[in-house]
Amino acid sequence: MRTASRQESLSGSEGIYESFSDMVLCTLIVLITLVVVLALNVVEQLNVYIEPNHFSGGAARPWLYLQAQNADYSKTTTERLALERAVFDNNDFVLINLFSPSSALSSTTVKNGQTISAKEGQTFTGQSDLTAYNFLQLAAGIEPGSFPVDGTQTALMLPKFAHKHIMLEYGEANGYSVTPENKLAIKTMALAWPVYNSELFPRRAASDYLNARTKILVEVLESEDGIHRIMIGHSVFTLPQDVENGRLSWLSGFSSGLTEMVYLGNAWSDPENQTNKRIEYFDQNGFSDAAKAYRSFSFPGTLTSNQKVLLKKATTARPDLSTERLEKYILAAEAQRALSTAIVKGGNARAHFPPLLAHRDAWKAYTDQCIKDEIDSTPPQWLMTEFLEPLGFDQAVIRGLREDA
Repeated sequence: MRTASRQESLSGSEGIYESFSDMVLCTLIVLITLVVVLALNVVEQLNVYIEPNHFSGGAARPWLYLQAQNADYSKTTTERLALERAVFDNNDFVLINLFSPSSALSSTTVKNGQTISAKEGQTFTGQSDLTAYNFLQLAAGIEPGSFPVDGTQTALMLPKFAHKHIMLEYGEANGYSVTPENKLAIKTMALAWPVYNSELFPRRAASDYLNARTKILVEVLESEDGIHRIMIGHSVFTLPQDVENGRLSWLSGFSSGLTEMVYLGNAWSDPENQTNKRIEYFDQNGFSDAAKAYRSFSFPGTLTSNQKVLLKKATTARPDLSTERLEKYILAAEAQRALSTAIVKGGNARAHFPPLLAHRDAWKAYTDQCIKDEIDSTPPQWLMTEFLEPLGFDQAVIRGLREDA
């Protein structure tokens, strides 16, 4: 019946209706085409584009969950801490703890030398325990970002202080724990990032820091053993192990649309010729002091008289360890002692900075060049699956307005 009805009215009003519908449809297609063309034109004018090799995630302002405390190893007695006791004795020792958000906010306790939840059923990811010197090595690979407030720069990345008593010695009658001090944490952060010498504003209008970014600078470390390693500043991490064991869990606090993981490409090292990618760049681009400092850092020579004294103490405390291992320990320990004293009592901390902080201009020039060199390259797939994705940094960074437009 429906077919017959349509045949009877082909020359009537229904035919006119279909023609009109076709005309409306054609007009609509033309309008949609014009809208798309206009949209593309607007996008081109706004210079909206995806930033290659930069990765982001989340929507909040980035936070660094940490605490700092001054330990006195002369108060310890166990054999396990014999090396620390011999080398540091009752000298200042600033210890930095970096936490994942879940670890910082969880109620924890120590049992059999392990940090566990104080509440049944509560779970959390790990923490990273660093000397002040280790922290500064890592901090060289982090740009906290800043924005102006009343003509003064304030940090985009904010510290979130934990207040956990760190148990350095356990199993004795009372053990030995140290109490965190927020002032120590801020003073240590300010050594790495001078912007933290200024007042911090935890709450501002989003428009105030719209163009500020916290950046984590990541290099892939080439190796012949097939093990996946990355460098952040001077610190080396193994993947996926250091994500799984919690050593990198503190990065989850940075998950924010205002944080970028920036891929700097592959780094390489040539111990035989005492050079590496960074030293070569510094040498070739007029940063001779930075090249010299980084060569000494990467390939240390003969110990100084003071270092030999510390090595003798270390060898007496731990004769079971190799001389090579103890020498590496002493080099870091000397810097740790000097930095801790400077943080707690004041003094010349810069003389003991790791080279990337001591030569910030050279390091900035190097990272800028790496970003340019890697603009059209693709990071290895394992960097995405073993590092970025587990920590929540798998979103492409999209810019609204190019800074160079």
